[in-house]
Amino acid sequence: MSMSQLQQTMATLRLGLAEIRNKEQQLDSMIAQFRTQLRRLPRQVVYGRTPLDSSLSAMGEIEERLTDAEALRRRLLIIKKAALDELAALESVKQVDDAKARLAGLRRRLASDGEDEETLAEMRRLQQFIAEHSKRAEVAITESYQARVEASQPDSPERR
Repeated sequence: MSMSQLQQTMATLRLGLAEIRNKEQQLDSMIAQFRTQLRRLPRQVVYGRTPLDSSLSAMGEIEERLTDAEALRRRLLIIKKAALDELAALESVKQVDDAKARLAGLRRRLASDGEDEETLAEMRRLQQFIAEHSKRAEVAITESYQARVEASQPDSPERR
């Protein structure tokens, strides 16, 4: 994946996450509203402001909406986690690419300017960073891929 494709994919994920966060806030607000309504309705019956039968019916409708909103929020959080995991993996890939570019620049400088203790130390640090973060990116990408494959298979243990 080229750097511009990587950046574009990361930007798309960030936009998607913003949309997800907005939807999550809307759902949180709806859930809070439904819970408030459920708390207030019995009091209206007790004080005779609302007939019992209509309050019971309204409570049933509110409970259904609350259950639906909570289920929708759980599904949204699954999508949010997948997007955050994918973004974290891509950010690791970008950091590794940036470190590789910096290391290549240091190697060119070393070839032209000769050995320098500071440059050698920086190169060792970058090589260690690349090794560690490459492994992290590999694990994140592999786990994400395996999760998608397992979820798409009808006989997977998660689907039973």
